[in-house]
Amino acid sequence: MAITAAADPGNRVSPVRRAGFPARLCAAVALGSVGAHAWMAWEHRGVPWESALMLLMAAACLPCAVSVWRRGHERAVQLLFGMALAMVAVHAVLLLAPGSMAGHGHGGMGDMASLPAMADGGLAGAVSQPASMLYIVVLELAVAMLAAWVMRRSRTCVAD
Repeated sequence: MAITAAADPGNRVSPVRRAGFPARLCAAVALGSVGAHAWMAWEHRGVPWESALMLLMAAACLPCAVSVWRRGHERAVQLLFGMALAMVAVHAVLLLAPGSMAGHGHGGMGDMASLPAMADGGLAGAVSQPASMLYIVVLELAVAMLAAWVMRRSRTCVAD
């Protein structure tokens, strides 16, 4: 008979912490999402409210991602899961709603020479806004999937 966390009150190890690799992978992908939102904030620096919104989204995920990485708290994994699904919904609405940002692409990128160069030598608009939002949706879906895996695995660890 295996000793579980419920049977042994002296066992202070979080069930999520016992999940190990999936918890760290979830935190790493969430930190990647934080980095992606920070990069998008930099890209939207010309429109202050969009930049502030991107930084706010990054700041919302950072504490939970760090907590899952360091200690693997179950509540932090649940918050990451909920926030990731909420961000998927928000980005999907922004991407798919009539009159949304998706209409700004209007087809192909055109000639590379016609793309405006930035002061640092980079290309502004090298990745279209709808494509970058779709990348964020995929990244947030990955965070939600990994958080679900961690939550499921932590329940399995306690039940063993």
